[in-house]
Amino acid sequence: MSHQELRPPSVTDPCEERDKTHSGVGGRSAPKASAASFVRLRPLSLYPRYVAGRGSSKPQREPSPRRGRRRPAYLVLLLAAVIACALFAAVPARADLCVIVDPLFAVGCGGHTTSPGSRTSASSTTTSTASATDESVALSATTTEYDPGRIAVTVDRRASPRQVAAAFAGAGVELEQAVRQIHAYLVRVAPERQAAAVRALRASPVVVRAGPDVIAHALDTTPNDSEWPLQTGLRVVGLPRAWDTSRGSSALVVAVVDTGVDANQPDLRGALVPGVNLIDPTAPPRDDHGHGTAVAGVVAARANNGQGMAGVCWFCLIMPVKVLDSGGSGDDLRIAAGIVWAVDHGARVINLSLGGPGSTPELEAALAYASHKGAIAVAAAGNSGTTLPFYPAADVNALSVAATTTTDHPYTWSNYGPWVDVAAPGCNVAPARGGGYGVFCGTSSATPIVTGLAALVLSAHPGATPAVIQGAIERSGAPLPGVVQFGRVDAPRALAALGTTARRTKVQRGKLTSARSSQSYEVQSGLGSFRATVRFGSRSIVTVALESLVTGARLAQRTGRSPVQASEPVAGPVRVIVRGVRGMPVRFALTLSFSDPAASSG
Repeated sequence: MSHQELRPPSVTDPCEERDKTHSGVGGRSAPKASAASFVRLRPLSLYPRYVAGRGSSKPQREPSPRRGRRRPAYLVLLLAAVIACALFAAVPARADLCVIVDPLFAVGCGGHTTSPGSRTSASSTTTSTASATDESVALSATTTEYDPGRIAVTVDRRASPRQVAAAFAGAGVELEQAVRQIHAYLVRVAPERQAAAVRALRASPVVVRAGPDVIAHALDTTPNDSEWPLQTGLRVVGLPRAWDTSRGSSALVVAVVDTGVDANQPDLRGALVPGVNLIDPTAPPRDDHGHGTAVAGVVAARANNGQGMAGVCWFCLIMPVKVLDSGGSGDDLRIAAGIVWAVDHGARVINLSLGGPGSTPELEAALAYASHKGAIAVAAAGNSGTTLPFYPAADVNALSVAATTTTDHPYTWSNYGPWVDVAAPGCNVAPARGGGYGVFCGTSSATPIVTGLAALVLSAHPGATPAVIQGAIERSGAPLPGVVQFGRVDAPRALAALGTTARRTKVQRGKLTSARSSQSYEVQSGLGSFRATVRFGSRSIVTVALESLVTGARLAQRTGRSPVQASEPVAGPVRVIVRGVRGMPVRFALTLSFSDPAASSG
């Protein structure tokens, strides 16, 4: 089958010609790796900075390009020349500075204004922003919804418990919950018997009222940030509903391995922890490019503060790790060093919105080190519009991310194919270095959405391993056949994936002797929490250990007097080992609690 036959349907690309001219990634292709050199990795753009001519805090005096008016070409060129001179004269960054951080649109132009000369895609930014205000709050239902299997009952305040129980037995219902302070009860009944049960309850002399229980729905969390109406991509992946469950944790650190982060950006103040500058070790990890600040904002801009934008993970902290220079380039050994440094200093999630078409053993080793230490790495799939693997995203220890529109169509510039794990909206509001906000497009922009989601899931399940988190995100995605392997991420389902799996409890009895000092059991567990509890004689000491049947890695081990418990999130089958100490004979009971893979697959 030809490449064209494999290409998924896509939207019109507003900068397709520019991407062809600049090879789609950073303005030029990365050099090929050799045995004696490092692959030059770079963020997914090396485009220069431009001033938009209108700031986020100033009223527009001219009609927006979306309104149909176009400036003459000579005026655009004249404006660009003036701006270039101003930039090269080292004019300090202002809030209305536009930073082209990925192909397509400008960042720092008030969140909805494209840079002069850029064209707007009706299928991406313009349509999304035009309708964003109407979509900012999920509409509530206008008709009453009833629970078909439950009945709400109010009884006479003088009724005795025996009379109430008799009324329930006569109606053939089962008590589920009682609120005796207000004489109210919730009873369960088979849906096909609900109407008959209601009639029987109403006929009882002790029942004041009986009727099908009314269902209420949580109102999705809606932040009050000024740019929130434009953040359509975050609504597409279901973050308002996910924020009802988790908004992140200040105990969770996300490393942005990039060009640094602007600590003075208003929406990132208070969000940063100490980082490192591996380009200039004598300087702080200050962003001198703009890319890292945009990425950090998508991950964790402070939300619900009445200004700016909402990040995916409201309370998570950002660790800036500067591995790319002011031009947006860096070698993979330095990037590998940044990954290791971040993990050793407490990062649990690592964002890698950078890459190239080749990799090295050093980068592979750093990603393996991060996974072994319990950190999950999320990486951009690249903007070449091909199925060719892009690194570090294609590494086995990275969760790779492609970019899609808010209608779940792939952008023509996004890499895709079976080697890419998931997709996320690829054009998002992001903060600019020095202040201001704009639209940030590319797989560099899609990646921090998934990074933030991984941080939300980890905040809700702090003990989860990278494999468990990645599995929850992957298996909960909305399918995109022919685009990525698992689909577009779905935040509420990813959070629920670790909390709704059917559980099984199993008890094994055994005996340890001097001749057989240990026993092992193979358990076909699914994705989720695994717990092994051993009970035995009070004078003995026993060790219980958990190992992965897939990799052989030791997951957990505990030693002590009865009871001894080992608990760990797992991604699949587990071997449980019970071992005695000093060869003493021990009779024990082993209780196993784990996710049922058969129920999960159904």
